[in-house]
Amino acid sequence: MIRGDEDIAEGLLNAFRLEKGAHAFYEAASERVQDRSAVEMFRKLADVEERHMHDVYDLYHAFIGDRGPVPFPEFKEKMPAEYTESGKTIEAALSDVQGRFFMDAKEVLRVALQEESSALDLYTRMAERSEDPGTAALYRQLSGEEEEHKSMIEKTLKGL
Repeated sequence: MIRGDEDIAEGLLNAFRLEKGAHAFYEAASERVQDRSAVEMFRKLADVEERHMHDVYDLYHAFIGDRGPVPFPEFKEKMPAEYTESGKTIEAALSDVQGRFFMDAKEVLRVALQEESSALDLYTRMAERSEDPGTAALYRQLSGEEEEHKSMIEKTLKGL
């Protein structure tokens, strides 16, 4: 998947797969907890990742131009996703919430903070490894977005 020599188009596809994996993680996690506030928090995080998938999809199709744009639902369906943005497989990330039936919103935010911190690290490493300056810039932009997510989660945690 990530080699370091990706061009921008491949970098965007990698980003889409990781966003889709994060979305799948948060969706599945929302179904594995019983606390209502935890369910709602995981669903909100899944919605954020869905919006990011749309953003990356738009960037990808703007970049490739008219070379066969595919509608978002079809693109999303066909695009495989095995990993979350943390670099973990979806199942490995779900092991963090497995069996935690009394997880509350604060615990969910701690899990999300862990995921977003790992995503920040992953995108930073990808930017450093990238041989293509445009792809490195893309990964730096994505790491900046993860930094914002991390800060928002930390702020929310402090308010609880």
